[in-house]
Amino acid sequence: MNELFQKIGDIVNKNSKFLIVAHKNPDGDAIGSSLAFYSVLKEMGKVVYVENPTDVPSLYKFLDDYDKIEPISNNKDVDVVIAVDTAEIDRCGIDKNYAKDKVFINIDHHKTNTMFAKINLIDSNAAAVGCILWDLFVYNKFPISKKTALYLYVSIMTDTGSFRYASTSPKTMRIAADLIEKGVNPWFAAYNIYESRKLKTLKLLGLVLNTLETYYDGKLAIEYVTQDMFKKTDTYIENTEGFVNFARSVRGAEVGVLLREDEPNYFKISMRSKDKVDVSKAAALVFGGGGHKNAAGGQIKGTLGEVREKIIEAFSFLA
Repeated sequence: MNELFQKIGDIVNKNSKFLIVAHKNPDGDAIGSSLAFYSVLKEMGKVVYVENPTDVPSLYKFLDDYDKIEPISNNKDVDVVIAVDTAEIDRCGIDKNYAKDKVFINIDHHKTNTMFAKINLIDSNAAAVGCILWDLFVYNKFPISKKTALYLYVSIMTDTGSFRYASTSPKTMRIAADLIEKGVNPWFAAYNIYESRKLKTLKLLGLVLNTLETYYDGKLAIEYVTQDMFKKTDTYIENTEGFVNFARSVRGAEVGVLLREDEPNYFKISMRSKDKVDVSKAAALVFGGGGHKNAAGGQIKGTLGEVREKIIEAFSFLA
């Protein structure tokens, strides 16, 4: 790992123009790690762009550099492209022809990563990409300001479910402590992410919770959100962040699933498990997706009834 840290450090020091990208429909890890690398490179005097294929949830507007994230362009004049928290190149919107004459770096923690870049720094044991970046920055003695520290903290806090998930290790907590020593206010981060939801988001959540049903003696919990629910509450995809965790939190449930109708008869599947069940296998084999053991997802076409039946069938081993 140190060899890769050194290699990436040399690339950063020798080049001047960078593009940072992350997966579409970015979560806290994708946004936090993107902005953390952006912040570090800016402090080093580099020319830096940060882009994403889809809109960034307004939930993260409290981050100073939120407005720096632009739509994906595939035309920026840069030397280096860095993809963070992205298992497949298609997920970050980078065109292979655009990247072929650039130094392409892939930094990720998904065990399903396809090693799509020229340089791949992958650690599936890391709780979040923010943990990998912390090690990378510290190893190379890159500047870590209070702002950068907050971005890394948001990355780690959100991808560990506020340090609740099984991926949280002693090292994860030590990194979080170091970030707090850098000036991060844990309450400020937690308040903005978890305790400042819009009223319409909570009204949407009420509708979604009304759909909760369990299967296999309560081991599988499924909830859904439809286009009609979005219209009724004047909400959007971004308003559903964290909703899947309510399905997983049902007592006795080993797996929680959220079916989100992003387009008519086109569903995004989010899956979460509590401990032993590896939902990434179902995501990869059944829905063409991927992720981690306890958090994965995919996409599928069909009516709500058809999609729900496929989910139930995919987890029939819980019976």
